[in-house]
Amino acid sequence: MAGRGRGRASFTFNIEALGLGRGEALPDVAYQPRQVYPPTDYKPLPLKTGEDEDYMLALKHELKETMQSLPYHMDFPSVKKDVARYKEKYLQEYNKEMASTWTPDWRRLPRELMPIRKKEKDIQC
Repeated sequence: MAGRGRGRASFTFNIEALGLGRGEALPDVAYQPRQVYPPTDYKPLPLKTGEDEDYMLALKHELKETMQSLPYHMDFPSVKKDVARYKEKYLQEYNKEMASTWTPDWRRLPRELMPIRKKEKDIQC
């Protein structure tokens, strides 16, 4: 037979590795939950303040707004709500108008992206 038989209590791991000896009482049960975050010994450094940091922050916000206002920016589709709002109709019209009024500067873009207009051929009968 392969095993040691039934009825014998044997541990498959080393109890001394856990810090317990044979016959010792187990540690008390914790009745309170653990802390969500461990206590922090080190406090974070305060943010840098000054004219340079304010200028860089303003540039960052300006760049973000500029990038979002470009027609290349793709917004996530909004979730269809049960109730139609008054302003949603006008926002859609405004977005369509903004998309149709933009004309790219083709000197800065590759020629492959420029749409080709097919010339109508004169058919003589």
